[in-house]
Amino acid sequence: MYKTFTRMTVYFAALVLSGLATAGCQKLGSTSQTLPVPAALGDFVAVTPGDGQKQAVLWFKQPDQTIVAVRVTLPPGTTKFPRS
Repeated sequence: MYKTFTRMTVYFAALVLSGLATAGCQKLGSTSQTLPVPAALGDFVAVTPGDGQKQAVLWFKQPDQTIVAVRVTLPPGTTKFPRS
């Protein structure tokens, strides 16, 4: 009886720990594609933080001297924004 109780306790503890470990993990290698930033927006000037933690504002200067701000949501990890 004592061995069965101990075995079940260890089994449930391992089950709970594996569930907690799985819930705390972040998926690596996200396959989400970022859209290219159109070259028609002009020359890139700066980047500033956005409203949220995962937002940024990209600032561009157009040939007619106007300034364009583009708000982007950043995926986790390093992000490359290709130009098109």
